Amino acid sequence: MKSDEYKYLSDTLSGRRGRDPEYEEQISAKIEGSINRQAAERQQQLDSLTPEQREIEQRRYSLRTYGREHMRRDASPIISDRPLGELAVEGDQIGSAPAPRMKGHSGRETSWRDANGRLKLQVHSAPIRQTLQLY
Repeated sequence: MKSDEYKYLSDTLSGRRGRDPEYEEQISAKIEGSINRQAAERQQQLDSLTPEQREIEQRRYSLRTYGREHMRRDASPIISDRPLGELAVEGDQIGSAPAPRMKGHSGRETSWRDANGRLKLQVHSAPIRQTLQLY
C-alpha cells in the first residue's frame, strides 16, 4: 500500500474524514489481485513438484514448526532414491537399495523374497501356549 492509502485509512479510522466507498473498492481490488496472483504462483509451484518432493517439503515444515513427533505422526511413507536423514520415518523405503537380507534358522543369510519375487514368511510349527493369569 502507498502512503496516501495509509493516510486515508488512518484518517477514516480516527474519524477525521468520512468513508469513500469508491476509493475503498479500488484499494481492496488491488490487494485482492495481489493475493490471487501470489496464490496462483504458489499453486503452480506445488503442481510442478513430484509427490515425493511435496511430502519432503511437508515433513520439513512440520519438523520445523511442530517438532519431530508431530512430523512422524502425520507423515506418509515414501520411496526415495536417497537417505532422508532427520526426515525419515518408519515405513520409508530407499528405492535403489539392494534387497534386504535376513538370517534363517541355519545361521546363513537368505533373501526376503523367493524365486518368484514373493515375500518369504517364516512359519513355526511349535504349538502356541497361552496362559491366563488372574491377579
